[in-house]
Amino acid sequence: MERPSVVFQPRVNKHLLRGVNLIANAVRPTLGPLPRYVAYESITRTKTPELLSDAATLVRRIIQIGDGPADVGAMLMRQAVWQVGERVGDGSATTAVLAQAMTHRAIRAVAAGANAMRVRDGIQRGIRTAVEVLREQSTPVEKQSDLTKIARSYCHDNDLARMLGEVYSIVGPGGYVEVQSSHARFIEREYVEGAFWRNTGWQSSAFADKTLRRAALQDAAIMLVDGRINDVAAMANAVGKLIAAGNTSICIVCRGISDVLMSVLGHNHQKGAFKCLPVTTPASSVDRKYMLDDLAVLTGGTVLAGADNADMSLFAADMAGKARRVWADNNQFGVIAGKGSPKTLRAHIAQLRSRLATTKDKEEIIALRKRLGRLMGGTAVIQVGATTEAEQKLRQDVAERSVRFMHSVAETGLVPGGGAAYLACQDAVKALQSNDPDVCAGFDAVHRALEEPMRAIAENAGVTASATVARVKQHGPGFGFDVMTQQIVDMRAVGIVDSADVAEQALVTAGSVATMLLTTDVVVCHRKPETAMEP
Repeated sequence: MERPSVVFQPRVNKHLLRGVNLIANAVRPTLGPLPRYVAYESITRTKTPELLSDAATLVRRIIQIGDGPADVGAMLMRQAVWQVGERVGDGSATTAVLAQAMTHRAIRAVAAGANAMRVRDGIQRGIRTAVEVLREQSTPVEKQSDLTKIARSYCHDNDLARMLGEVYSIVGPGGYVEVQSSHARFIEREYVEGAFWRNTGWQSSAFADKTLRRAALQDAAIMLVDGRINDVAAMANAVGKLIAAGNTSICIVCRGISDVLMSVLGHNHQKGAFKCLPVTTPASSVDRKYMLDDLAVLTGGTVLAGADNADMSLFAADMAGKARRVWADNNQFGVIAGKGSPKTLRAHIAQLRSRLATTKDKEEIIALRKRLGRLMGGTAVIQVGATTEAEQKLRQDVAERSVRFMHSVAETGLVPGGGAAYLACQDAVKALQSNDPDVCAGFDAVHRALEEPMRAIAENAGVTASATVARVKQHGPGFGFDVMTQQIVDMRAVGIVDSADVAEQALVTAGSVATMLLTTDVVVCHRKPETAMEP
């Protein structure tokens, strides 16, 4: 297909399906506990081909295909598969096979004369019904041993799995887990009480304990200032108001403090007039706003907003927040037992959770999870070490993906694995009724797609897919095919489980891709389309 061009139906569906099939068939071999490898040749052909078994990594390597209209279908699939993996840590290959099966059945119905928009309505109703059944199958995970087993089944690293099981049993679904590199050769973990922020810290080591290399204040009043403080007289007046109100420990959170004022504060701190801890806010305006907003809620303070040079004459004693303890070092700042209103804190957490449930932006998702972890008081740091730099990079990448996966497990629970949870949704979708045969065609597309993940797993294990699925159906909901033992088993009983959130995200995203492709009638191809390394 030469570029540029404008392609119309019925050729559009043919080319879009080609792109869908290319992506889905490329990642299909990676599904299940006995995946096949996909060899990827480097663009320069100077390196040994990569052997990949991770669907999200594989689709990221596919930047463009030669057929222009087919490239549209391929890139839609590429983006969907990658984003599911980024959001919940797993489910990329499952998304691809579900979307491929749905798209095939739906486009076949349209080719036979069905109305695409009504078929789309049927798919959307079928997806909603299947999601309801998936949620009914979900059960929470509470035991540390179960969390460890689930982590091991995902990352295949015993040390990392044991650490993840312990961490998530302590911080819970609302906690935040951060992955860092370590100079050691093993994996360590650290739990941080209360809320803490990185890429901030004290503004001067003069306020720190020289032995511990950390500054701390007990029963502190906290001044929250969105700006620099330069006026010595105005600041002295503001501090005087706090001291008059009975505060002897004052933490000042701001963008910066003038050298003269820093010297005055340090002198008063050293002679014991009052204890002081100046803390700098993050350089990023977005991070600074998030930090000050969250601190205001945690401590019950009010942010004094202004330009670069804050007007401290506007500060009143009742604007200060309170906390049982604050601490800082040269790169971190923490608050323990803030005295903010519990009602305001609950409302703030509910607002952040609502945003987390609706946003699809990867960076915002990470930021929201960090903020929720701080506000709910559960934060852990996993420090990943290894023998070589290459091994450490690989291990850290696995750890970061495992953290996303474990967060979804801790938050939404588990469903039977190996495609069994999807298969258990078929009866509910089959029971859907409509007087419109085109809507029924949409039901059928979802019904048929729900058994495709189990079929792919069986094929990758070298057994006959149709016979395997038929045998599983005879045993009823919750049963599936254990690839390792070649037996039909109760999947939950033998520990073969999936994250409920991953299962739901994969199905919903697959349905979105199928309906988008189904209702695309025209494709416009550019002569030199832009390529993107990030899907």
